[in-house]
Amino acid sequence: MAGPDSQRYLLIKHSEGWNVDRCALWMERSGTAVDWCYPASGEAFPDPADYSGVIIFGAASSANDCKELEWVRRELAFIELCLKHETPFFGICLGAQMLARVMGSKIYPHSQGLREVGFCDVLPTEQAGDFMSKPLKVMQWHTEGLELPAGTTRLAYSESFPNQAFSVSERVVGVQFHPEVNLDVLRLWHERNRQSASGVLDDATRAAHVADAIACEPAITQWLDGFLGNWTRSTASAA
Repeated sequence: MAGPDSQRYLLIKHSEGWNVDRCALWMERSGTAVDWCYPASGEAFPDPADYSGVIIFGAASSANDCKELEWVRRELAFIELCLKHETPFFGICLGAQMLARVMGSKIYPHSQGLREVGFCDVLPTEQAGDFMSKPLKVMQWHTEGLELPAGTTRLAYSESFPNQAFSVSERVVGVQFHPEVNLDVLRLWHERNRQSASGVLDDATRAAHVADAIACEPAITQWLDGFLGNWTRSTASAA
């Protein structure tokens, strides 16, 4: 693993053109070195042992798409390597679901067909500790939920999906929600949804999302800044 004087993080995304998210901006502001990897575009995964930590973001695909998508199979194998090498890991939405699947848990749609698209309340569990001290209204965009992996700690929940965040350890965490989505990213995602044949949002829904993004900006930024600060400090101590 990279030493404390050469901290470098690997950020894995499944589409290009939106590196203006809160995670990327935090890394830039803090002077933290990063590499990017786009496996859905065919890029190979580097050795996770070469990095101080790995962040895997979301995607429209499912962690269950192993038969259909070769890159999903490769990404699951990469996460297995991260765990084997004890590489610090932060999974967001699909990243969290893939982590859960690698650990033997199921990824499945809600029994009543519910989904979360838009800003929803996420609440801390009694075991959340420093992870989350109060409810957070944050962007969601998913139709599947995850089963809590054995031996992990549930950190947060929502009314519709009980497993919104979990930790394997201080350095390995997954969240179902999207704290990285700021107003710039939201507008990019909205435009992609508008152009997609399977787009599901109307103008009123997009306007509501934008209003929530503006109102929730301070609280989400404060939470993610705190989380990334704690997580990167813990990864540095592991080096």
